[in-house]
Amino acid sequence: MNFVVGQRWISESENNLGLGIVTAVDNRTVTLSFPAADEQRVYAIDVAPLTRVTFKKGDTVTSEEGWKLEVTDLMVNQDVVIYFGIRSDTNEETVLAEMRLDHKISFSRPQDRLFAAQIDRSDRFALRYRSLQHQQAQYLSPLRGMRGIRASLIPHQLHIAKEVGKRLAPRVLLADEVGLGKTIEAGMILQQQLFSSRVNRVLVLVPESLQHQWLVEMLRRFNLKFSLFDEERCGDFFDEEMGVELNPFESESLVIASIDWLEKSPRRSREVLEAEWDILIVDEAHHLEWNEEKPSVAYQFVEQLSAQVPSVLLLTATPEQLGQESHFARLKLLDSDRFYDYQAFVQEQAQYQPVANAVNTLLNNQPLSTQEQNSISDLLPEEDVEPMFRIINAKDCDEEQQTAVRQELIKELIDRHGTSRVLFRNTRAGVKGFPHRVFNQITLTMPEIYRHIVDDLIEPSLEELLYPENILLNDDPDAKWGELDTRVEWLISFLQQHRDEKIFVICKHANTAIELEQILREKEAIRCAVFHERMSIVERDRASAYFAQQEEGANVLISSSIGSEGRNFQFAHHLVLFNLPDNPDLLEQSIGRLDRIGQRCDIQIFVPCFENSAQARLTQWYHEGLNAFEETCPMGSAIFAEFKQNLTAYLQNPTQDGFEDLLNQTKQRQQQLKLELETGRDRLLEINSNGGDEAQQLALDIASEDNSPELVSFILHLFDIIGLEQEDLGEQSIVIKPTGHMVVPDFPGLSEEGNTVTFNRDLALMREEIEFLTWDHPMVRNGIDLITSGDIGKNAISLLVNKHLPAGTLLLEAIYVVETQAPKSLQLTRFLPPTPVRILVDKNGKNMAEQVSFFGLEKQLKPLKKQMANKIVKMARNDIENLIKLSEQAIVSQAQSLIDEAKHNADQTLTAELHRLTSLQAVNKNIRADEVQALEQIREQSLAELEQANWRLDSLRVIVSNQG
Repeated sequence: MNFVVGQRWISESENNLGLGIVTAVDNRTVTLSFPAADEQRVYAIDVAPLTRVTFKKGDTVTSEEGWKLEVTDLMVNQDVVIYFGIRSDTNEETVLAEMRLDHKISFSRPQDRLFAAQIDRSDRFALRYRSLQHQQAQYLSPLRGMRGIRASLIPHQLHIAKEVGKRLAPRVLLADEVGLGKTIEAGMILQQQLFSSRVNRVLVLVPESLQHQWLVEMLRRFNLKFSLFDEERCGDFFDEEMGVELNPFESESLVIASIDWLEKSPRRSREVLEAEWDILIVDEAHHLEWNEEKPSVAYQFVEQLSAQVPSVLLLTATPEQLGQESHFARLKLLDSDRFYDYQAFVQEQAQYQPVANAVNTLLNNQPLSTQEQNSISDLLPEEDVEPMFRIINAKDCDEEQQTAVRQELIKELIDRHGTSRVLFRNTRAGVKGFPHRVFNQITLTMPEIYRHIVDDLIEPSLEELLYPENILLNDDPDAKWGELDTRVEWLISFLQQHRDEKIFVICKHANTAIELEQILREKEAIRCAVFHERMSIVERDRASAYFAQQEEGANVLISSSIGSEGRNFQFAHHLVLFNLPDNPDLLEQSIGRLDRIGQRCDIQIFVPCFENSAQARLTQWYHEGLNAFEETCPMGSAIFAEFKQNLTAYLQNPTQDGFEDLLNQTKQRQQQLKLELETGRDRLLEINSNGGDEAQQLALDIASEDNSPELVSFILHLFDIIGLEQEDLGEQSIVIKPTGHMVVPDFPGLSEEGNTVTFNRDLALMREEIEFLTWDHPMVRNGIDLITSGDIGKNAISLLVNKHLPAGTLLLEAIYVVETQAPKSLQLTRFLPPTPVRILVDKNGKNMAEQVSFFGLEKQLKPLKKQMANKIVKMARNDIENLIKLSEQAIVSQAQSLIDEAKHNADQTLTAELHRLTSLQAVNKNIRADEVQALEQIREQSLAELEQANWRLDSLRVIVSNQG
């Protein structure tokens, strides 16, 4: 080596020192200063582990002052390099001596890192290639954005998520019945929009009581970290330097806020309107009161907001339950140009009822009447439907052909149906898979102390009548009410008889739950967990996990009423309502913790109540009047409001005559509304909403990827290469922890204490504290990005032992990535994701990649020690550079072929989408003009961007043969 003062070298053994400069040379040693690390090293000249750093024409170098120079020429003067070029900041011609190069140097191109002795391990090169392959596969997967949810795979939910999630600026009304998963549908739609970069800033407006539920649901089910905004959070946004108030809603991208709070605060409402949002989600949208003369303040606020936000998801109760006026008001928020007049909407809806009747005929395999054929012909071109009518009504036609034509006709009607594009509604009648509910009333003697309390009350409230133990606790916090309460005695006996079962107990108040847990644990040694609003989210998670644990877990979870919201305990099927909820909606929420799609057992509901008490009367009214225990009661809240005054009178005086009359009136009203709901069912809309056989297949496709060997193998290998500690816990879960020898400072999503993870969906559903790893999980996606966007595995040198090759034969394995640099919102990764192309060339430029597979070659390769690898690179640099040039020639045709195919696919797909939308626009007014225009622009811009697609060398591996 020829060392001269002023030359720049890097250490092969200590890459972290940065760029060194020769400061002294004598006969045997050379001294280098490393200013970036403030270190100095003295090396023996003959064995110095150093690599000379020089740049070429076209390279961009950085000066020690920080400005960049594009090298146009260079000159060597007494073995020191002087660079000539153009400064990027001033565009001036400049000279830069190598001694003035930036001391902090990093090499990004794989060949630069190779020649700078920054050689990586061969297994990391293999991991990088696999990561690129998986990244490409995930971009192309039709399941992306739907797999990672911590929930059971319910076909109708997946169908809605897929149908809406792929739209440009979706604006829809999700109106499934209670318990069918509107929140999950909204979350999956949102996740797909986020994955495709169509949205970035999200605003969720909910009633105040549901804020935390949404916060937890989005985090636990979708790994989306929302921020909860209230007055306390917004109170401290002031820029002291500028002397101006800042808009707090611009500080976060994912925001949840209470619509009740915003309704009362004009200032915060104004700030929300001034902030820009990509998507708005409104839960319980039916609470936005509207009439033609005077809409509510909350409705007007959401109306203003929805007019300026591109995408809107409204979650609401079923339209029939609320009436057409309320239904129109929701649709008006989605498209005020389309739904502009209530009376016109009523007339239009009436026109669709005959079509819905015709669909029922088609579903029942009956011939179509003339009236039904005419109704269908009003929506579809006559020349298209006449041949279908002949086949459907023919008596001697092949049954299989008739079925196919019926399905085709239904599909065409769905496309053109009045509100089917903006409205999705599933009912329990249309979605199968729910368990039966069995009601068990336990009538007990009321303790004397409660009787005295109730008798002494003047005009008692429902709270006081239904929960007398709370009155006792308010008077005396140390009162041992549990020792006197006959419900506690019954509960203990019941639990002793069901020691091997999981029992979920719901109380009204936290105090009740806390004391019950203490009594059962201390006096009866029953394994219990308690769950209430005074606990932190982490504490509630631990309680839920303890209850979910099959072995050595809690037999009983005792919860305050907060447990009726959001959590999933469907692994249990015994529900004890220690306190009865004081309205039908809360009752349904409570039962809904166990009564869910996927529940495999009948739900046993137990209600212990005191004889001749308000509890007993309310229980009787719920059961015999509403039938709310054994069936869902979507009209329950409306009936409760209608009969509340009379019901309250009987709750205040449980023994008065006439209660049977109230029960009969309630039952008649319930049956009347139930019949109206059933008669008004729009089967066409339900078919569109549940997805049919395609939705079933979608669920099966996702299930097939859960816990797949390919996913598990890749992720565990990724963790191993990164340097994470892995501990197998059994039960299909492992703990991963950071270590001191990781190749990166931090791993995305990994806490300091470590994370427990599983690939098993069922286990993840039972154990909410365990991370559920899928291809969609942030830890997996970010782990892949960590590899593909960083320098890990960018180059390697390996030894190939092969008796048929002359010793010292060089091969180059080059991985190119074909990609397009375009706005993410165009979603061009659908057609051309970053695509790895492998080239394997010999000295003659022959590409052997197709003949020699990556994994076949990988098995034959052996690693080389870094010192030997560096020697080979120095000796064979010219040959390696020539192989790189040959690989650059070999990639051209393959890359261009991929780009041409992507352009063809994009043209076909986007043209078909555009043609379908414009065709439907003629018959379905729900197709917005701006949606069509946007798709036209997207098509033109997409094809233009794909025309500019290119490729780059991502990584390379030099392979040296040896005959063994």
